[in-house]
Amino acid sequence: MGTSPSRLRIAVKTLVYSVLGVIAVFALVLTYAAVFGPLPLPPSVVDNAAMGQEPRPFYDGDGVLISHITDDPIIPEGPGVVIEAPLASDILGQERPLIIYLPPGYDENRREAYPVIFTFHGSTGRAQTWINLLIDPLEDAIQAGVMPPVVVVSGDYSISGNGTDDPDTPFDDRRGARYINSNRGRFRDHFFEEIVPFVFENHHVRTDPDGIVLMGNSMGGFGVLYYALTEPDFSHVLVPIYPTADMRYGIKGDKIAPYDPELYRPIDTDNPKRIVNGAPLHGLFGVTEEWIYYAVFDSDTEPGEVWTDDLPVWVRLKDHNPVDILRDSPPNLSTHRYFIIAGDKDEFNSDDVLKVLIPLLESAGARVDPETNIIPGGFHDGQFVIDHLGDIFLWLSVILADQD
Repeated sequence: MGTSPSRLRIAVKTLVYSVLGVIAVFALVLTYAAVFGPLPLPPSVVDNAAMGQEPRPFYDGDGVLISHITDDPIIPEGPGVVIEAPLASDILGQERPLIIYLPPGYDENRREAYPVIFTFHGSTGRAQTWINLLIDPLEDAIQAGVMPPVVVVSGDYSISGNGTDDPDTPFDDRRGARYINSNRGRFRDHFFEEIVPFVFENHHVRTDPDGIVLMGNSMGGFGVLYYALTEPDFSHVLVPIYPTADMRYGIKGDKIAPYDPELYRPIDTDNPKRIVNGAPLHGLFGVTEEWIYYAVFDSDTEPGEVWTDDLPVWVRLKDHNPVDILRDSPPNLSTHRYFIIAGDKDEFNSDDVLKVLIPLLESAGARVDPETNIIPGGFHDGQFVIDHLGDIFLWLSVILADQD
């Protein structure tokens, strides 16, 4: 039996109304974005989109990759991988992943200790992130004589440390812990009091600041800057790539607006819906401060191990903000060498933030390379890192040779 004309008309009318409804909603979103800026995305939506599984590292090179990871869905594998016990952290109260790369020909009895690179991943990264980005091109550079042999140390600075989310917490535990001491854990102490001593005691690496490199991207770039400014004698060789350098950047309260020295004012109010990244769907939607900062910097809503007072989030940000440290109490950075870059299409506006950061670093005595810090066409992603590793290796080879 065929469909009656009346039923067909109803079905067509329903379809038309549905299409018109979708068009109307899309028009409203377009209008909102045009007038007020990107529509804030709920943190759970960002988590679902951003927290993809890191590819499993595979290493078959001529060095050794020591994986201090035993219970993880993406344990490194390959003929050059050695599996050892995770690092037991008394400070964080759990075992934490750690991956250490030893270069080809590594010799514990060599007269000269090896330079060491500590890598810091971004908000959605893990210990495996920098191994995937760095090790193969680094080993190629070492074997080609471009880079000296170096040891690489890659820790895990996500909140959970195991690639999983605790459904009982109001945030995704796979997010980054921001490299600070907070009520989510004493991650700064974990680095300086556990990871660094472990590496120094177990591997033949340099312990002088001219032989220690800090390298990180995004949140990891923040970690490089924060540690450089608060422990200026630990490392003199710093590579922050599109770093989170000014968490209070604002142009009339807008964090993604182009830099204007006349309109720039540090943000001093809380707004969890404030947009920090307006890239999703070409600017229709935005990633918020709630997603990127609040899990850590608002962890004082209940008294904890580190913070007992509930302060505004912007105050916590100010206390740890590299730009604020450089403005209010700059250390002497005359021994520091920085390689800082960001792309001019950076979705988190890191390129405009560099216009605030770099003059402050130079005023504190630091030498900042390269001559052009803002790279045309570059985005806030792993491909940008990969594309510029060659320049970073050339720079490091000169710096480490000068300071050997």
